[in-house]
Amino acid sequence: MKESEFIEQNKEKWLEFEENIEKKDASPVKISKLFIQISDDLSFARTFYNNRSVKIYLNGVAKLLLNSISRADKSYFKDFLNFWRRDLPLSVYASKRAMLISFVVFLAAFCLGVVTSIYDEGFAKQILGSSYVNMTEDNIAEGDPMGVYKRSSELEMFLHIFWNNFRVDMLTFFAGLFAAIGTLLVMVYNGVMLGVFQFFFIERGVFWESFLGVWTHGALEISTIIIAGGAGIMLGRGFLFPGTYTRFQAFRMNAMHGLKIILGIIPITFAAAFIEGFMTRHTEIHNALRLLFILCSFGFMIMYFYWYPRQVVKRNKHAYNPDEHKPIYKPQLTFNVHEALNMGKLITETIRQLFKNLPFFLPYMFGIALLVGILIANDSNNLFHLTKSQTISLSDYYDFLNFPSTGILNGLIMTITLLLSFWRLSNVIGVGQELRVKRNNIVKSISVPSIISSVLFVLIIMMDSGWYIALAHIVFPFLVFITTICLKQNITFFASLNVVGSLLNKQFSSFIVVSGLMFIISWLVYVSGAAAIQILFVNDALMMILTNDSVVAGKITLGLSAFELAFSSMIYVVLTVASNYIMYYTFFETYSAQNLLHRISQIKLSK
Repeated sequence: MKESEFIEQNKEKWLEFEENIEKKDASPVKISKLFIQISDDLSFARTFYNNRSVKIYLNGVAKLLLNSISRADKSYFKDFLNFWRRDLPLSVYASKRAMLISFVVFLAAFCLGVVTSIYDEGFAKQILGSSYVNMTEDNIAEGDPMGVYKRSSELEMFLHIFWNNFRVDMLTFFAGLFAAIGTLLVMVYNGVMLGVFQFFFIERGVFWESFLGVWTHGALEISTIIIAGGAGIMLGRGFLFPGTYTRFQAFRMNAMHGLKIILGIIPITFAAAFIEGFMTRHTEIHNALRLLFILCSFGFMIMYFYWYPRQVVKRNKHAYNPDEHKPIYKPQLTFNVHEALNMGKLITETIRQLFKNLPFFLPYMFGIALLVGILIANDSNNLFHLTKSQTISLSDYYDFLNFPSTGILNGLIMTITLLLSFWRLSNVIGVGQELRVKRNNIVKSISVPSIISSVLFVLIIMMDSGWYIALAHIVFPFLVFITTICLKQNITFFASLNVVGSLLNKQFSSFIVVSGLMFIISWLVYVSGAAAIQILFVNDALMMILTNDSVVAGKITLGLSAFELAFSSMIYVVLTVASNYIMYYTFFETYSAQNLLHRISQIKLSK
């Protein structure tokens, strides 16, 4: 190509480079992309036009871009400001329908709580608890309806309230993983509870004092719960209604919007807890000032989370893709077994494979978890666990030392889940791509390693409780990786012990981070599910609709708790297998460079 043709072909791009260099607000991502492109052009110019002016020009532009990158990397404060000025408002606007649904559900539940309280005098004790109702009635009789906010020190109450509100926000958001149903149930419960709470004071003629007391902090606190509900609905919406996106693309996009929103409301949750701990107790403050503070709090929430996002969208139309304008459908990506992935891509590919194969795994996991729930709920011979409450805790579920039958049941479920996961992934990952295809006799290759892995997992926990549960979950990913080596290299479990060290030698940190993240995801599923069961069923929010029999109610909540634990543990196994299966290809290629050597040999043959 002649130099003049090269310049004519790229001059518009180079002009764009110069414009972005001159911009003081050009994003680091944009500058980095420009640097890569200009470096490619510079390499081409050095090869073909080494003594021409175009090389000097491109070399100068590259240096300027490099300086811009260096400056951009230091603009942490600017990135922080951009999050609040632009990124968060855009995510809020993208979630406007979810926010509206969250608000409507909460308002309807609030009205339901008020109406039910009108017709059922005992409803307040069922929702708020007898002890709280009795204490508040005593406070009203003493002339201090808001006395509950003065029972402990400011700092103690602030810390307790912040942790509780933070936990509710996280639960509301992550409950969206359950197809948004979990989030909606949490919103219903909180709406009903607030409606019952407010009518309780109206009925006793102290509405005004309760309104000023509760909404001093409630204007921010309740608003953040509704906003967290919108974020949770977004999380579930991405999975349920992908539209013209792939299901994984839709989930990832909506999850990012939801995470930004959750990060954005944490400071507001902190402020609400501070107000509740240090200010609400001061009922002696003039009513006009308290009312003004409430109105200002509501005004801030409406301005920042309703009005301001719309203004940002008007100024940044190019940066926002409304839901009405979906991109053209992109076919699902095919995992390239020959590519060495970085840590971020390893995590992304693992989650993508989970979503891609979830329709296959869900019926199995649901069926097995349901069976476990029924067995534990109807455990008349006390074979599987011992609990004095209506729920089964993590320590109860893994109490293999006192209840070996539970260990045997878990070991059997883990073995079957391992075999099923490896069989499924071997049939959908790398098919037709591997240089050597070793997919014959899959079950035969991994049956012994899977049994060994499950038995070792159970035996570690059976040594004792507590830290041994954590130790078993630390060891388990290594056992799964060894099983993966057995499958891919067609060797025995003990022979693979010689290979695992070589593959993890320079990739150990990536292995630990990815495996740890898979555990955290499973833990979030467990925590959100357990909290939802505790709030919605054990606290009589929904149980009274199902049955009035305390024995039956205990069995239902116990079965649900066991179901959720078994389901979460199987999610952990599937995620661990998927991550290790994907990591094997990256680690093997990094260690052996087999694909690189193969391509080099093909080049030599073509010559």
